[in-house]
Amino acid sequence: MAGASIVLILYGSLFPFRIRTDIDGGFFELIKTLEFKPTTRGDIIANLLLYLPLGLCLMFAWSGRARWPALARAMLIGTALAVAVELTQMYLRGRVSSLTDVALNMVSTLAGACGAIAYGALGTSVRLPFMASRPPDPAALSVVVLWLAFRLAPFVPTIDWQKYKDALKPLLIDPQIGGAELLRYVTGWLVAGYAVRLLTRREYTLAATLAIVGIVLLGRIVVVGKTLSLAELAALGISLPLAAVMIAMRDHWRVVVLAALLTAAIIAQGIAPFDLLSQPHAFSWMPFRSSLRGGLETNYSALLEKAFWYGSLVWLLARGGWSLLASTVGTASLVAAIEIVQMWLPGRSADITDVLLVLAAGFLLALPREHVGAPAAGVAPAGPRKSAWGSG
Repeated sequence: MAGASIVLILYGSLFPFRIRTDIDGGFFELIKTLEFKPTTRGDIIANLLLYLPLGLCLMFAWSGRARWPALARAMLIGTALAVAVELTQMYLRGRVSSLTDVALNMVSTLAGACGAIAYGALGTSVRLPFMASRPPDPAALSVVVLWLAFRLAPFVPTIDWQKYKDALKPLLIDPQIGGAELLRYVTGWLVAGYAVRLLTRREYTLAATLAIVGIVLLGRIVVVGKTLSLAELAALGISLPLAAVMIAMRDHWRVVVLAALLTAAIIAQGIAPFDLLSQPHAFSWMPFRSSLRGGLETNYSALLEKAFWYGSLVWLLARGGWSLLASTVGTASLVAAIEIVQMWLPGRSADITDVLLVLAAGFLLALPREHVGAPAAGVAPAGPRKSAWGSG
């Protein structure tokens, strides 16, 4: 999995692979121009996010070895890769090489590695009274983290009263609630709440869920570029009683309901604005093409959101009794069909990226248990047990 992270880093850092032909001087002259340069908030966050999976995967891969030597090796690999990327970018058009990026990538690798260490500690030396299992179920934990990530990106709080007032304006000035938006928020809160329920002991679940709600609502006010919407508040009002009803269901039926809601939400978001063009757009087979162009903050927020929706659906289908292979293929087929429809939708770009995100989610869920820890029996799949990639 660390290898896949490296491939993703190289792809995102070197795209669109246009080589410069106007280079003066040799390699060592170019190295002399490598220095710390000012950067934008979007670049800072993107560089901090990019190497997180690498540090995480390297530490999981070396989970059976001594902790601090493994951390040192992960940092060495992350730093060497960052330096190599910046040097290569000197030969590419549209890319700016900077030691600032190297420093951010080092911090990102360290953060990912420390995250893996912290996760391992939750199952051994650190014991939290509210945890349902040690270590916590990695899939449910990922769902909660992705929900918080896409709701709070770009993760930059501010002390600005005008910003706070702007964040509340959608509630006061021409408040509107769209059906698709309401479905999106209701589904997201129910899925996140279900994941919290699997992570916490029953007596702590309500408090933990309310804490997540408070973090998101407060974050939407204080984080730059975020606002509160009436649809989200209305969705919370709907989700809480629905969650109370779902608690009385058998776990299998809870999973079925959530998977159905997720499917409906993904379809509704994918085919908006529901107006077909007479001529289709071209389909792009180049992964992440649209995500690597335009505003970085908007693009990585969109990727985090898609990772939440698609990963959650694969996870829930697998918990509902499908094999992980069937869950992944089924979700990928749904997403592929939506991408085909988007060829006829205005303002949408159809490409292979979303399908690859689904396949990545399925692959991550199939990682060997010794790398990420096995969930406790209390959070086992709701349906019949099946092997990772098939029945049996």
